[in-house]
Amino acid sequence: SPPKGGASNEENKEVSAPPASEPSSQETNPEKANSVSESLAESAAAYTKATAKKCILEKVDVKTGEESESNVLQMQCKLYVFEKTAQSWIERGRGLLRLNDMASTDDGTLQSRLVMRTQGSLRLILNTKLWPQMQVDKASEKSVRITAMDTEDQGVKVFLISGSSKDIGQLAAALHHRILALKSRAEQETEAPATSIPEAEVPQSNEDDSDEEDKGSASAAASTPATSQ
Repeated sequence: SPPKGGASNEENKEVSAPPASEPSSQETNPEKANSVSESLAESAAAYTKATAKKCILEKVDVKTGEESESNVLQMQCKLYVFEKTAQSWIERGRGLLRLNDMASTDDGTLQSRLVMRTQGSLRLILNTKLWPQMQVDKASEKSVRITAMDTEDQGVKVFLISGSSKDIGQLAAALHHRILALKSRAEQETEAPATSIPEAEVPQSNEDDSDEEDKGSASAAASTPATSQ
């Protein structure tokens, strides 16, 4: 039998032998990792190049329908609508409210309208013209109550515009001034036909007088031959 010391030496050699192979595996792993990382980088670069060609976007001109109008006032605010069934105010949205003026093509008079779109999506939530019977009341320092056309059901509803005290004051003054101008113009148009009625009667009276004069001249001409005989 071999000596005990010799067996222990052989076991120590067998145990110490495997660590000698570890450095070789450690040397090969970084190379594989580098090659894998390089291949991933190349594939990522190729993918970005392929997708970059497909995602080219062209510039598009956005038309809002307000190109021929002049903006007078714009403000950030919230819009509420009064629902009769629920008897409460429901928020329609928040965004940019614009007051625009434009000249009418018929007689050149000034026309105004309110346009409001939501912030972000630019969804149209208010688009109404100003008319003489439009009601504008300043509910508080930071809110104005108006009657306007609803874009959803094309009916007249009560709206509440809420914003800063400075913007609300300017909006109320601008709306009040334009509605007064519309009322005065409507009154002038109603008075114009009433004044033109007497003028239309004047030619009729002249025609009657001319007929009477013709009859008198005819009778005079008929009487003159009789007196001469």
